[in-house]
Order: sequence, then structure tokens, then C-alpha cells
Amino acid sequence: MQNKNILKELICLNGGESNIAYAESNMWFSENPKYAAFVAELKENIRNNDVRGSILIATDREVIWASGSRSVDVNGDTVTPLSTYEIGSLTKMYTAAIIFKLIDEGKLKLTNRVSTYFPEYYKAEGMTVFDLLHMRSGMVDFVNDCKTFFNNDEALMNAFDNGEITDEVFLEHLFTLDLTFAPNSKMQYCNTNYVLLAMIIERITGRSYKKNVRERIFEPLGMNCSSATTCGDVTSVPEGEGGYMKEYQIARGAGDIHSNVLDLVKFNRALFHEEIVSPEGKAGMLDFVDNYGCGWGMFPQNADMMFHDGDTNSYSAVDVVFHASDAEKRCYFLMMSCCNGNDEHEEENDETAEAENDETEDNDKEAKFDQYQLVFDLCQKFLQ
Repeated sequence: MQNKNILKELICLNGGESNIAYAESNMWFSENPKYAAFVAELKENIRNNDVRGSILIATDREVIWASGSRSVDVNGDTVTPLSTYEIGSLTKMYTAAIIFKLIDEGKLKLTNRVSTYFPEYYKAEGMTVFDLLHMRSGMVDFVNDCKTFFNNDEALMNAFDNGEITDEVFLEHLFTLDLTFAPNSKMQYCNTNYVLLAMIIERITGRSYKKNVRERIFEPLGMNCSSATTCGDVTSVPEGEGGYMKEYQIARGAGDIHSNVLDLVKFNRALFHEEIVSPEGKAGMLDFVDNYGCGWGMFPQNADMMFHDGDTNSYSAVDVVFHASDAEKRCYFLMMSCCNGNDEHEEENDETAEAENDETEDNDKEAKFDQYQLVFDLCQKFLQ
């Protein structure tokens, strides 16, 4: 029954065309001859390598590939393209889209000062909505520099990890911190920017971030498997020790959304077809400064290829767009996994490390398998 539901979803994404075949082991592919070499090589690589999680590769009209492999869902079955994951910082795409919808509605401008919405934030003088969107605010990152943000207060850091930090406590600490650089003087990735954007959305609309995302994006696009600031609806099972993310509410706008690869391609297609925001809004979202736009990054070596990735305690996700400006060639590569590849390993003592360095001085260490790079390289080889 589940396979039938997946095939039905894929046919819908395929413009109603049913030329999608089922290979085996939760792998579906296009029977269009022009993708045959790509499909064959990808199929072989997924069979023979430790590729874990869900993948979707599609154009604006066709589904080229969909699969789920090795990892399991809450029922103990292998994951599929319908399985849901924590998507981490891919959330920022949605936050940026809502900001630009508000701009389209005349309720906001990129030049608006952050102090307009947070008048007690005296240290934000000169900081604008543009700076938040483009990671140019100079604020301290509450995720990646948690110790500085919470002044090394262990109780507060534990409260943050357990999802117990309120907006009031968050803002109280933010307002006391000095900026790390003057606004709009450089780009530095910082999750705090997008939490403030989510709060600005709430202050302008008088509605929660959760309701804004659902009513402005999920429901209109039929993204029925996606949610924001919601606990307990992820269907894939974490494989690491990190478990599920707990800080949903305070991370809203920056990394709280759950989704699957099928829903994400609906968002991508709608964004690039200017169905979510106006042509001017899309251009604003994809206005890159120092290789970062608004919820999207740009490959420095290829201005027509953009991406964002996301990581939580146990999950990782990636969204790559090839030929972003060409509707005839545009292709989306989406992948979600419940085995975050950024787990930290215990540090070895200096003596052991020195001995190992001596032993391997003339030998290259075996590179860690990167499943995202594997699929990305195949997409570049055949679809770029």
C-alpha cells in the first residue's frame, strides 16, 4: 500500500505522467531514455555504497529519481521518499520566503531597521532586515557559540538544549551582547538572524511563525507532510546519540521545520516559478552578497548553482539547484538523512596523535565516505 501511495505522489509530481518505474528496495526512476545512464549509475552506487536516507532528483516537470535506503522509520521499515526528517537550516528558505511575501504585501521593507521591531535593542543601531537575511548583522550565533551567547551559564545552556529557553530570556541575553562586527561590513553565518526574522514575522502579522508557514506556504502548496515548531511528527529514526531536537520554539525560523523530499521539491518548484513570491521577491531572495542570499547559498565557482544544507543533533539535509536561471534545464537534488555526518569524535591525547602522525606521514588516510558528495557528483556528471 505504501509503495502505491508513493507512486501516486511521484506521478503527481511528474505532471500526471506515469512513466516512473519501480526498481527494487524503495527505488523509483524515470523511464525517459535521456536519464538512462544517470539512473543506471546512481542505482548501482546506492546498491553498493552505504547511502542512507531519502533522495529525490527532479526537474520542474519530471521526477528523475526517488529512493529511500538503509535507515529505518518509526515502524521499523526502510525509509522512503515519504519519510519525514528534521531539515535544520533548510528552514531558512521558508523564513526568507515569508519575509518577501510581506514585502510584496507592502508590510515590510529590506531597509527597515531591526530597532523598529525591537526598540530596546540599542546595540542594533543601523542593523536592517537586509542584514539579517544576508547574515550580515554581526550578532552572536546562539547555536554555534552558545557559551558566549548565554555568558557561559551552564544552567541556561542546558535549558537551551532541553528546549526550555523563552523568548524573553533569549532576547534579554541578545540585547546585552556586543556585536562581533559592524552591520553590513561582512558576512558571517549566524542562526540568530533568522530567529529574529521569525519574531519580526510574528510581530508584523500578529500570528505565530507556525501559523504563518502553514497558511502561507504548506497549505497552498499541498505540503501535507511538513510542519513548523512541532514535536513528535518525524517518521525517520535518528541513528546517532543526539536524538531528536528539543529546542523547536526558540529555533523557529532558523532550524525548526520537519519535511520530506517530496514536499521540499514542491517548495522549490513554486519558488522558482514565482508562485510563492513575486518575480521581484524571488530576485531579492536570490540577491547574493558574499555568496549568500536569503536562505540560499551560491557556489562561488558557478553562479547558476545554489544550495543550502541543514544539520540538527542527528539529522542532515541538502537542497541543491542546478541551472537555477534556466527553466528548461533546472534540476533539483534533495537528500535527507538521519545519520548526521558531523558527529564529533573523542579527541586523542597528544602522545597518541603524534605516534599516529609519524606512522601515516607518507600515507594518505582513507577519506570518510560522503554520501551527499557521491550523489552530487553524479548529478554534476549527468545533469549539469
